[in-house]
Amino acid sequence: MWEIPDQAQLQQQVDRQLLGPLEEALSLARRYREVYAFKDYVGERARLVVPMLVLIGVTALACGMAPIMALVGTSAFSALAGILLTPVLLLGSLFVLGLVFFSWLEERSIARMLGRRRAREPKAMRWMRKKLGADLGPRARVPWLYAAVFLALPFAMLLSLVPVFGAILLALLVAAPVAFARLDR
Repeated sequence: MWEIPDQAQLQQQVDRQLLGPLEEALSLARRYREVYAFKDYVGERARLVVPMLVLIGVTALACGMAPIMALVGTSAFSALAGILLTPVLLLGSLFVLGLVFFSWLEERSIARMLGRRRAREPKAMRWMRKKLGADLGPRARVPWLYAAVFLALPFAMLLSLVPVFGAILLALLVAAPVAFARLDR
């Protein structure tokens, strides 16, 4: 039977959704600074990490520019709203993509340290590991609310405005982790 959550439970859920990713990012930065195995893992793979960071930067820039492209030219108020939204979406998408990427790298470094113990993996992951030679490892933790606001909405806007660029960028975003995992041996 469904229960209506009381105000304290509702406040706790909202706090977890809104502040959880920020706390996770601070914790991840602290672990990167303090855990040498994680820092060494990232440093040894700099030739793979740098192109991923460039792709993250291009994606964040595209998500940040989407409201300007959509709203400039419609009216003065809309143009102002687009200009004001740009830095928020740029920083938000950069935050989400960076958090997901570095938490994925942390999970990969932990799996490598523990000897690649595998839990039951989904069929798609098993297929990629066997057919493509790309062991993606554990799934990254994704802040879904932030991802929806700062990535999905502006990316949908981008796809509607510049479909070819958006499709190419989406293909690169899908292929990049597979290429990273395949080259990381």
